[in-house]
Order: sequence, then C-alpha cells, then structure tokens
Amino acid sequence: MNLARSIALAARGYPSRNPQCVCGQPLIRTSRTQWTSFPQTTLQTYREAYHDSPKQFIFVMVMGVITLGLLAVGAQGAYYTLIKPLHNYPEDVAKFIRRAIFYENKMDIKECMKNYQRAITASEMLSMDPLSDEVTGLKIMYAGIAEKCHAFDKGVEWLERLRFEMLTLMEERREELGTIGWLKVMKRVIGISVKIGDLQVLDKDDANAEKTYEWSVKEAMRVMSIQTRLNEDEERPWTVLEIAAIFENMASFYERTNKFDYATTLYIQAANLFHPPSCHSVILLNNVGACNMQRRLPSGEPMDRETQLESAKKWMEKALDVASNIKPPARTEECDQGCVVALHNIGEVEEQLGKMDEAMLKFQEAQSLAFAIGFADAYQNAGVAQERIKAKQAGTYESPEDRKKREKEEQRRIDEARTGGLPPLTLSKAGPGSRKRE
Repeated sequence: MNLARSIALAARGYPSRNPQCVCGQPLIRTSRTQWTSFPQTTLQTYREAYHDSPKQFIFVMVMGVITLGLLAVGAQGAYYTLIKPLHNYPEDVAKFIRRAIFYENKMDIKECMKNYQRAITASEMLSMDPLSDEVTGLKIMYAGIAEKCHAFDKGVEWLERLRFEMLTLMEERREELGTIGWLKVMKRVIGISVKIGDLQVLDKDDANAEKTYEWSVKEAMRVMSIQTRLNEDEERPWTVLEIAAIFENMASFYERTNKFDYATTLYIQAANLFHPPSCHSVILLNNVGACNMQRRLPSGEPMDRETQLESAKKWMEKALDVASNIKPPARTEECDQGCVVALHNIGEVEEQLGKMDEAMLKFQEAQSLAFAIGFADAYQNAGVAQERIKAKQAGTYESPEDRKKREKEEQRRIDEARTGGLPPLTLSKAGPGSRKRE
C-alpha cells in the first residue's frame, strides 16, 4: 500500500517534459492510471484506521464535521455582520465601520466611537448624501453606542442633532426630493424621533418623552394625509402597519403611565387604519378592552364598575370575532396569540364580576389554545389563574395585600419572641461614655 502511494506521489510530483513510452504506452496515461488509484488507497487507509480503533475513528470524524460546521457558521456570520450590511459604503468608510464593530464586540467603547467618528468624517469627505440611508444609518449606529453604555442622555443629544440636521436639509431640498422622496426621508426622521422618546423613557424623563411621542404622532398624521393624496400608481413609502405603530407606541406609553383614556383613543385610531381588519387588529382591540378594564372611574362618573367591566369585555369579544373571520394565509400566529390574551382577559373580567364558573371556563380555553400554539407564558399564567379561582371557590384564597400583612405580622411576632417583648436597644449619636455638657 505504501509503495503504491509513493509511486503515485512520484508520478504526480515529477512529471517528464519529454513523454516517453513505458511498456509501450505514453507516460501521461501511466501517470493518470496511478493518480486514479490514489483515492482507493486513501479509502483503504480509512478502513484500516476504523478497524484498528473504531471509537477513536468515529470521534475524530465527528469532531472534524463539527469543526467544519463551526467554520461555516462563523464565515456566514462574518458575511452577514461585516460584509453584506456594508456593501453600499465606499471602502474608505466601510473599513472604519468594520473596525468600530470589532471594537464594539470587544467592549472597547473608546476605540469604537473613535472609528465611528472617522467613518462619519470619511463620508463627509467623499460627499455622500447626508439624507441617504447609509449616512443617517451610520449616525444612528454611533448614537446606539451611548444606549449600550446606558448614557441615555448622550444618545438623546446625538439623535436630536441628527433629527434637526435632517429636517433642515429636507426643507432646503424639498423640490429636489419631491413628494415621494420627502415621504421616504420623513419615515426615517419619525423613526429617529420615536427612538429619542424611547431613550428619554429609559432616562426617566417622561415629560420630554411625551412631547417627543406627540411630535411623532402629529407628523405621522401629516404623512398619512399627504400619502392619501397620491395617485394609485405612485409608490407609497409608508405601510398601514408602520403608521399604526406610531400610534400604538404612544398608546403603550400612556398605558404605562396610567393615562388609560389617552391610550384607549390611540389604540382605537390605530385599529381603524386596517381595512379589512388584520391579525394586528386583534391585538389592538384587546388592548382597548384592557385599558377600559384598568381605568379608574373618577368621582361623579355616571358609569359604575360593573358597567365599565362589561364595556371592556365587549372590546375583547370583538377582538375574538375579528380573529374568527381571518383565514389563512392572512391569519398568522399573531391572531392565535391575540385570542389567547383576549380569552384570559375576559376570564379576569368575569372573575372581578364574581362569575367564577365563567372565569374558570375562559381560563381553561386560554390555557388549551396556549398549549396548542406553544405560547408558554400564557399557558403558565392561565394555570395560575385557575388555581386562584379554585382557592376563591374553596374560601382559602389570600390576596397579595393580605399575604403581605400576614407575613409582616408573623415577622413582628418572631422579633418580639427574640427580645422577650422588649423594645430594641438603640445607642445615642454621641456614643457610650459621653456626657452632656452643662
């Protein structure tokens, strides 16, 4: 076997410039014959290695396959992370972005920001369009580093500057951009504005966040008005879902800050944009019901709590009706998840109305559907709700407030038992041995 391999390597590595005859046949044909026998020799080597140590052979082969797989995944990740997203940038800009991403992954923020700044400077020197997706996206990535470092105020400052620059250029180049171009750039500006609001929320600046979101909603309504006046054959840069997302984002903000009346109005406006209703309409209608359910009735309100809960229940039932009329392929997983949440919320309404049997039925339906679609969190929540209903029906339910009071009382009794019922000893600030001067 080794001799055959040596002959093959010799024939491959030392070809003759002047073909000669070997046993009456051309040399080139003889070399080809030896070369074709080489894979058979390799196969025999693998067979012998397997028979000598099967376990070790299988282990080596498996590790080789895993290594090749990891290399392939790594190469693919590098392509989609470093190469494909940057193919629209000139190399003089892309090289700094690649370095910035490299240092960002190493958490070397100083070098990362330095390279982003160099990339921005290079884009200006190359006269790249400051309103292009490439340049604005580069500046958004630069601001994203501040968010990653939890320097939310810096991120707000940089994005505010970018928004101002873009609005100024849009006004100066209004005729050049045209209506379609203006709508496309405005889409990026409003997206930046929403991000500013998100950072302000993270920075605990709800007052300014509300103003930023209000500006975004106002501009989205203006964009929607302009886009509806376009001809049917003209491009529409904004989709219904994108416009609805602006309303929904501010509605979520109002819901988090317990301004349920404002949140309800915005959720309804967002839901009304979808003609015909879509799976996202199911989510929005359920949110309307949830806001009605949580809203506190002010003093002097003619509506009582029971009427309020029944009103909330109707919105959730409407969400279920809308979902039942949506068929594939328009029906997506979002419809099923919306139905699970709506069923669970109806169960909570029935529970608050004192209808325990109806509540148990809705929680069971929610849990069954959640199991069918693999919605783990909803499945667990429905199970907890059923246990709560069983405890209430058995008269053993203890509310979280009552549990806290009981635990606090038990801790007080334990402390008293340790000290024999005496109050805890305290030392004066002056310390032991000090005397008050007369």
